[in-house]
Amino acid sequence: MKTSFSYFLLVTFLLIQIGQIQAQNSSVSGTVYDENEEPITFANVLLLQQQDSVLVKGVTSNDQGNYLIENIAAGNYILNISLLGFKPYFKQLQLQDSQEILNGITKLEGQNQELEGVAVVGRKLLYEQKSDRLILNVGSLPTFTGNNALQILQKAPGVIVQENSNSISLNNKGEVLLMINDRISRVPQGVLIQQLKGMRAENIDRIELIHQPGAKYDANNAAGIIHIVLKENSIYGMSGNTSLTVGIGQREKFSGNLDLNFRNDRLNIYANTTGFQNKSPLWSVNHFREYEFEGDQYYYENRLNFTNPTFNSISFNLGADFEIDKNNIIGAVFGFSKSNMSGVDFKSNSTGAMNQMSNTNSQFLMGMDNPNRNSFFNLNYFRKLNPNSSINIDMDRVALDVQNFSGLTFIDLSSGQEMIEANRNSNFEIYTVKADFERKTENGTKLETGVKGTFNNSNTVSQRRTRNSGVWSENTSFRMNDDISETILGAYASYSKKWNEKWESDLGLRLEHYNYELTDAEGNNDFMVTYNNLFPVLRTSYVIDSLNTMTLSFNRRIERPAFMKIAGFNLLIDPSLFVTSNTRIRPSFTNAIRLTYQLRSFLLAVEVNKTRGAISFYNTVDKEQNLQTSTPINFDSMSGVLITMSFPVKVSKLWKMNWNLDGAYKKVKDASNRPLPFEKGVIGVTAQLTNVFELGNSWTANIDGRYMSPFITGDQVHYLRHFVNFGISKKFKNESSLTFSIQDITASSGNIDWEYEQPELGVKTYGNNDFSERVFQVTYSFPFGNQKVKEKRKRVTGSQEERNRM
Repeated sequence: MKTSFSYFLLVTFLLIQIGQIQAQNSSVSGTVYDENEEPITFANVLLLQQQDSVLVKGVTSNDQGNYLIENIAAGNYILNISLLGFKPYFKQLQLQDSQEILNGITKLEGQNQELEGVAVVGRKLLYEQKSDRLILNVGSLPTFTGNNALQILQKAPGVIVQENSNSISLNNKGEVLLMINDRISRVPQGVLIQQLKGMRAENIDRIELIHQPGAKYDANNAAGIIHIVLKENSIYGMSGNTSLTVGIGQREKFSGNLDLNFRNDRLNIYANTTGFQNKSPLWSVNHFREYEFEGDQYYYENRLNFTNPTFNSISFNLGADFEIDKNNIIGAVFGFSKSNMSGVDFKSNSTGAMNQMSNTNSQFLMGMDNPNRNSFFNLNYFRKLNPNSSINIDMDRVALDVQNFSGLTFIDLSSGQEMIEANRNSNFEIYTVKADFERKTENGTKLETGVKGTFNNSNTVSQRRTRNSGVWSENTSFRMNDDISETILGAYASYSKKWNEKWESDLGLRLEHYNYELTDAEGNNDFMVTYNNLFPVLRTSYVIDSLNTMTLSFNRRIERPAFMKIAGFNLLIDPSLFVTSNTRIRPSFTNAIRLTYQLRSFLLAVEVNKTRGAISFYNTVDKEQNLQTSTPINFDSMSGVLITMSFPVKVSKLWKMNWNLDGAYKKVKDASNRPLPFEKGVIGVTAQLTNVFELGNSWTANIDGRYMSPFITGDQVHYLRHFVNFGISKKFKNESSLTFSIQDITASSGNIDWEYEQPELGVKTYGNNDFSERVFQVTYSFPFGNQKVKEKRKRVTGSQEERNRM
């Protein structure tokens, strides 16, 4: 850590020294945006002689949309900015000696171009790098059609999806905050996984991986934010899009999607419905434990096979925006979704031995039912105060009902035990109110400030009961009845400034008040915690030249425990193997420094981070009771160094590759929660490759894959298997498309091995899960209705920012 910090200071010093060097000749600089105020990468910026239009100099815009033409002699010129798919821009310039012209922001208007009767529309790069985020442009790759959002996330660089544990992490830094159209999703992780399965790639424009979010975002989740941006329908009149996907793996798969949109000069009404059903004949989850107790060696295993589990989901959204006048817009959105994972007669086999002599052999039939419902309602008011300033006010209400049931039926009834059941019912009600103010100036200054209040109330009842000889009895030690009240009040201010054509800075500060109260109706475990914290965000960028940029940033973030880690629950796997909650987990705090270097589309980033009180699962064995448990706790610390590198390779006109390479060292320490201290460090590498083939005649194909070496999560070392996917797509003249894909060709993406070992305690737990399935699927998608485009406003709402922690 000291060495890394020394390098950090050295690089900072060099950047400052470089910044002292001033250009001696004339120059022209500026920024290129599209109509949605998104930076345009690789726009051609040409300086032409005014008298004969002869090219003098030319550059391309970088990933922030910035360009700089240096060492220009005095004279009269024409500035030309162009890119395929946009109308070209021209401007006359007159330069004096040693003059610096700041051309400000240039907005290019989109257009379709006709080449020999074929419509050609500009397509974004698959990956784009911004100062604080990496963008995966889902809409740029037609073969993503037919995938769901969870599958797309799995292909995103650095994203680790572990469906078996309902986990989504970024660069193995912990759970991420998931945003959908600027609204953070605050639903239980298991519910969120099902919702992402129901979200179709056809509706996704891009996925933004925000490693160090600005002050305007909630400070929650140290790993960063994954922002899913859905496509905007800017078509005038009545229009829509629909898609249908059928697939076959071990069992059949079905999904469908329908989007409707109506727009006139002042009113926009939009609706969407999505549904899917997924059946799989066989999944497996295996647990093993070895331990020493009173001089004897014990071994125990449980093998659970999920036979024919069924997943289904349906969601519906309806919204409207009304333009009162050119400066005022009001809007409302309502959404509802429900999903379930269920199955019966899953086989659970448990065996045990002492000193290599068998002493336990039990067989069970397991049943599972996990229905949940989620609804939200949002009101939004947007006012444009003047050409450079605006205010946005947002109010949300979210209601959730989550149920979990699991039961074990004993096949051998000789012991008198017949059945064990565990169930939980959780109800949540969340209110969010926020207001944001934004002001931009023509000299490159931007000021943002806002306030936000979130008020969460929930009740969770969980119990465990046993049937012996036909008589039910409840094990009261497992009964929980918890009321949770949570208040989060936040205020922020953010200032960004482009000082000159070389230097640009962002400074943000967020203040949060956090109060958490738990009332235990079953016992005396009431608990309350209050925090008041400041979260700074510092970022500065230096443009070395038109092709090279360096960015240095620092931020501090908090990770509040997910509701399902503090609300009472017991996940029953076998009578001696279960996962429990912990009502006394506290938030963790992370400091991170990140340095990035960018040369065109080549990116190199180094990050050093340290987390105090990191939240993860503590896996151990109660030797006297022969119980294996997994409970979330606050580890003493987790620290890491992360190096990432990404770059495209153009093999030929038809074949393009995108490489994403990660290397990381992560160290975990914990002595406060254990009989003896635990310390472990792991070095891991990840390689991810996407191949895109432009086959001509509107055919596109892709092959993508990933390899990961073992990495550490909490006190467990995990090993995720590799995966390979293939897709080919044809786009027709009526804008419809047909896509065929093979997901997880090697049938290995859902295979994970894990292990926890602490020899000084004489304990080792390990296991493997296999949720893999090779799936062949076909998707047909087609638009309908009017094709006249009208600009759509960018909608920002609040409560989805609150719903992911659950």
